[in-house]
Amino acid sequence: MNATTEHPTAPAEPAKLAHTIAALAGVVGHERYPAADRAALKRWAPGQPVPLAFYRLWLRHLGEEPPHEAQTEAWMTLAWGLAMMGKDAHQPRRPLGQALAAADFAEGRLERLLAAPEELRIELFMSAVRYLTAKGEGFDWTEAAAFLLTLDADKREAIHRRIAQGYYSNLKRGE
Repeated sequence: MNATTEHPTAPAEPAKLAHTIAALAGVVGHERYPAADRAALKRWAPGQPVPLAFYRLWLRHLGEEPPHEAQTEAWMTLAWGLAMMGKDAHQPRRPLGQALAAADFAEGRLERLLAAPEELRIELFMSAVRYLTAKGEGFDWTEAAAFLLTLDADKREAIHRRIAQGYYSNLKRGE
């Protein structure tokens, strides 16, 4: 299936999602990626128009239709985060929960993130990314994509469980 025939709220197949995230991270994190485009991605905020840099990134480097309109804000959030974190953002074997634990992300903030209603989900995720960026903690952005793109309640709960498991299994002893 291509992006135009998939259900508009369903994330891509896991292997395709991993491939897409790796491609986006590789392009945005590359030293030759235009600084102006990276800056445009970083300036974006929810509710603002999607910058042309996003469509240019998607069409030139992924060679497929941009995501369905219902998914654009989530994908733009992913591009924003990859631009914010830079070349070491995507670490495929490092769960998001592990990075949050290593950065001493507060348990209360994690709880708010995982319990966030749809209208706050992206903003709280962006706050967590800013925190991880300041701490120099990259992670598996495929997990972040699943977190943002999955709308099915059961599948979303499984993602939350994985993030929480990564967090609690990597907390320093005594916490």
